[in-house]
Amino acid sequence: MRMNKSKPILAFIFLLIWSCQSNRVAIENKEPSSVYNSETVLSEETDKSKLVKKLERKISEYQGSAQRDFDLLHTSLDLSFDFENEWVIGEAMLTLKPYFFSQKTIVLDAKDFEIHGVALVDEAGKNDLNFQYDTQKLTVYLPEEFSLKDTLTVNIRYTAMPNENSGSGSAAITDRKGLYFINSDGEENKPTQIWTQGETEHNSKWVPTFDRPNERATHDIKLTVEEKFRTISNGALIASTANGDGTRTDHWEMNLPHAPYLMAVVVGEFVEIEDSWEDIQVNYYVEEKYAEGAKTVFKHTPEMIGFFSDLLGVKYPWQKYDQVVVRDFVSGAMENTTISVFMEELNLDERAAIDSEWDGIIAHELFHQWFGNYVTNESWSNLTLNEAFANYSEYLWYDYKEGSDEADLHHVSEMEQYMAEASRKQVDLIRFYYDDPEDMFDSHSYAKGGRILHMLRNHLGDLAFFESLKHYLTKHAFQSVEVHDLRLAFEEVTGMDLNWFFNQWFLDSGHPILEYEVDYSQPDNLLLTVAQRQDFETTPLYKLPFKVSWYVDGERKEKDFVLEKEWQQFALENETPVSLMYFDERKVLLAEKNSFRGLDHFVRQFNES
Repeated sequence: MRMNKSKPILAFIFLLIWSCQSNRVAIENKEPSSVYNSETVLSEETDKSKLVKKLERKISEYQGSAQRDFDLLHTSLDLSFDFENEWVIGEAMLTLKPYFFSQKTIVLDAKDFEIHGVALVDEAGKNDLNFQYDTQKLTVYLPEEFSLKDTLTVNIRYTAMPNENSGSGSAAITDRKGLYFINSDGEENKPTQIWTQGETEHNSKWVPTFDRPNERATHDIKLTVEEKFRTISNGALIASTANGDGTRTDHWEMNLPHAPYLMAVVVGEFVEIEDSWEDIQVNYYVEEKYAEGAKTVFKHTPEMIGFFSDLLGVKYPWQKYDQVVVRDFVSGAMENTTISVFMEELNLDERAAIDSEWDGIIAHELFHQWFGNYVTNESWSNLTLNEAFANYSEYLWYDYKEGSDEADLHHVSEMEQYMAEASRKQVDLIRFYYDDPEDMFDSHSYAKGGRILHMLRNHLGDLAFFESLKHYLTKHAFQSVEVHDLRLAFEEVTGMDLNWFFNQWFLDSGHPILEYEVDYSQPDNLLLTVAQRQDFETTPLYKLPFKVSWYVDGERKEKDFVLEKEWQQFALENETPVSLMYFDERKVLLAEKNSFRGLDHFVRQFNES
């Protein structure tokens, strides 16, 4: 056999050339790959840096509950007023003790004061203390370290200048003075008055304190004023002494503990309209020319107190309940403990009061005496624990007094108010990130919160809902709370796990956007299809208990379902043929709802409704 040698040589050369070209391709590809990888690494590092900065901001900007280094037990105030300069001349005696850890300094909120002296008071008398003051915080240096077993009393002499650095307020509270002189020189065509507005943290403009909602203390206040003025404050008037120089000193005592922002003082020429509920004083204070109108404007107050006391199973918890109408108030109204202050729009003469429609705001401030004052949000992040309930009280009162149609009209109005705001912003109901505490005073905290309570009530039923509120109020009486305290109260009463409800409604943002349609092709077993269309990147997929209803010979039928998927179908199994079915007929769900219904449907609805 003869072998051809040229073919192996050619094959070898081919393989050599191919392998060299393959190496060249591999090398050429390697360089772009290296560039790509470095860009990827750089991009990943940039993304990581952004994420880290975001997480760092979440830590640094978190608005938690204020740390309590001391427990304020009692505040005694002795106040007089310089009307010419619009100053408060004050002396405060603060009784307090370390909250847990031993302390050697006290840091108080005291905004725009002149501090004349600070002393530690004991059986031997007053011992001057060193202090540092930066116009916002008063730091007091104690002579030794005190433990939680110690109770100490600190005396502070000061002049408060509330007009200093007051600045502009918020949409909810239009100024930050804390204490307001109205027509102090008597030259304007309005009465001379003094009144306070402490929410959120503005009472420290006229009294040194721990100006945080998770603090609670009793107090007494001595007010020295001209004889012509009436004073009104928290609690009971325990003494009134003429000083022989045209002035009088009234001594008010608040012997039940409440938050510092709820302290209040009103001074002015008011007439007193006396009223009562059971053995509790329920008085109204207005300018003399509005006395007859006030009897009409506030006439339902005793009935409201009785209604809410019975509904909640917790009797009105305070010594009295006064309502005062003042001039130039910086908000609609303020629910100071035992004394609500209202804007001058409630100043009505006898004729104008005939058409008074102020029951909503009156009920709102009254309900705060339970939700806000008796039990108080521990931080402004939890504001809705105050405001959702006060908002919902309006619905409760209208339903009781005016009937369900009026209540439902109010309910829909509040829902629309929230939806209008939700079109501009989406925030958690309980939120720990805000620039200013007063940012929390929005339609989320109020209207949305009230609608959430309405959904919870409809889900649990009246008996469970109100028994849970009674448990919540009783368990946390004279305490500050957070949202989990409310959830646990409901769970302890009902035995149900309600994390799912509170997580999606209180601790997250947004609301469902629902599309639904009804298949009427089988009249004795209608088919409802519901889909959730909200953005799941920013909004939860909701678990939604809901009701459907229909009518048979004029009798209303109802059935409960639970939506817990993005897209879900529900068979009505109505048996009796039905031509119209209503999804969430009573508008309980806080949701945008879109349906696919033709003209025939609405003609049929019109004819059968």
